[in-house]
Amino acid sequence: MRKLSVGATALALAVTGLVGAAPGGFAAQSEASARTSPTQFALKGSGYGSRVVGGDVPTGSDTTAYRSFGCTNRAGLDRENHQLEETIPGLGTASEVKTRVWTRKRGGVVSSYSRNTIARISMLDSPLGSLEINGILSLSRAFHDETGFHTSHRTTVQSISFTPPGGTPMAMDLPTPGDPLEIPGVATLAVGETTNRVNGEGARIQTDALKVYLTATGGRIRIAHTAAQIQSGLISGVFSGNASGSRSELLDGHVTSGRSPYLVMPCQGTGGEVRKKSISRSDLTGGLLAQGLSTQERANQDRRRAHGYVQASVERLNLGGRFTARNIVGRVNVERLAGGKLRRTIDGTTMGRVTVDGEPQSFPDSDVLEIPGVARLERNIVRKVKGGLHVVALRVTLLEGTGAVIDLGEAKLKIRASGN
Repeated sequence: MRKLSVGATALALAVTGLVGAAPGGFAAQSEASARTSPTQFALKGSGYGSRVVGGDVPTGSDTTAYRSFGCTNRAGLDRENHQLEETIPGLGTASEVKTRVWTRKRGGVVSSYSRNTIARISMLDSPLGSLEINGILSLSRAFHDETGFHTSHRTTVQSISFTPPGGTPMAMDLPTPGDPLEIPGVATLAVGETTNRVNGEGARIQTDALKVYLTATGGRIRIAHTAAQIQSGLISGVFSGNASGSRSELLDGHVTSGRSPYLVMPCQGTGGEVRKKSISRSDLTGGLLAQGLSTQERANQDRRRAHGYVQASVERLNLGGRFTARNIVGRVNVERLAGGKLRRTIDGTTMGRVTVDGEPQSFPDSDVLEIPGVARLERNIVRKVKGGLHVVALRVTLLEGTGAVIDLGEAKLKIRASGN
């Protein structure tokens, strides 16, 4: 580890082979086509300027200049986000932060790109001095060519300078892999990590240009983060959906208990495999206890059709003996035929026995059962979405205290045409 080492400035932290030349060339390519075309691949990309994690940092330290595209099979997408200036909690100010994500098909090569650039980061002045980092770039690419799937990346930092109190700026040697730069009492700067995974089914990569470790707060900051992904398996449909055994929130929309266990449908489906998650119990808001929560999904596609299901279930729900509900299951089934015909049902969505103070209850035709002063129970809440359905098998609204709303057996699935 180097401490306040003064020396010549290098131009790059790390460079790996990336098809194309200067970063400006990638921007020119990304702007070249405004129209999109379908591919047989599932593409994803995201990026941001900075994110603070861990340590004693204030709230609101979320990602800056964040931009992404979810699962798509369209080449020719081009999206951008930028911020002229943004405060990074615990560190300082980032100027001219820009994120671009795009997809490309050229000469039989399909690519997903993500790029982030930051013109300058100026650290907050401290009794020990100030730090300035200039010309930060991170670029990630996942692609497929005639030889298979691949990834590549580039990270660049043009200069780092340190100014002691009352002194003049000093050029710093840039950190290198395994040899971070330490500013005593202020921060440690390290080369950002790159992780990638490549196999016969796809490739994904994520890259950080820098990682900053704050001495005073213990916070860690990712600088110039990019991520790109490409997967095979898209033929006739693009899936999206999820399932969760339980989710609860207050009336003002504040989430008190997230989706659990949460299962997300891959956009290419599961290849006919049944994927499952389960947990034994979940303590929900308002004293509710859910037991035996599970989710599962399955999806497949060929040239004729794309089809699948998502399902979420809860074996038992209990509110301190006031009421219980058993065998809560929400399920959505969707099939899209090559000709465009769509079939969607909630077959398999069921509601078992409900008891109040030990007495069995029956839902009226309205599917709303109210327990005076305790809770309102709504079953089979169905909403049509484009290309699919969303169902909540049981919604519980507590009538005491917080007025929390708890959804049990929530499932959503939609399939859009791939265009292939």
